[in-house]
Amino acid sequence: MAAEITGITKTPLSSNKVDNSKTVSSNNIGEKNQGSEHVQTTATPAPIDKITLTRQAEELRMIEKSINDQSDFDNERVENLRLEIDAGRYDIDSQRVAEKLIAFEMMFVA
Repeated sequence: MAAEITGITKTPLSSNKVDNSKTVSSNNIGEKNQGSEHVQTTATPAPIDKITLTRQAEELRMIEKSINDQSDFDNERVENLRLEIDAGRYDIDSQRVAEKLIAFEMMFVA
């Protein structure tokens, strides 16, 4: 099955033309008519399905691409925290860490 998608790119699709025509020749020896018989069959190519994407679908594809291109973490923040830890100026709030761990665990219990 061939598919043609429009609305995204301007590149042409490759033509997938298939020659389904063939000529079959058979000799019918032993029958009353001893000549050769030619049968020619021509199959019609499968219809091409067309899919047209809306402007909204194109915008969603672009948003998804921009999200995937972003880093999973903030490199600048990580570097600043690293400098603070190395300098001994980073204080850990143990109460806040405990609350976050409890909240995280509650997501799986409830």
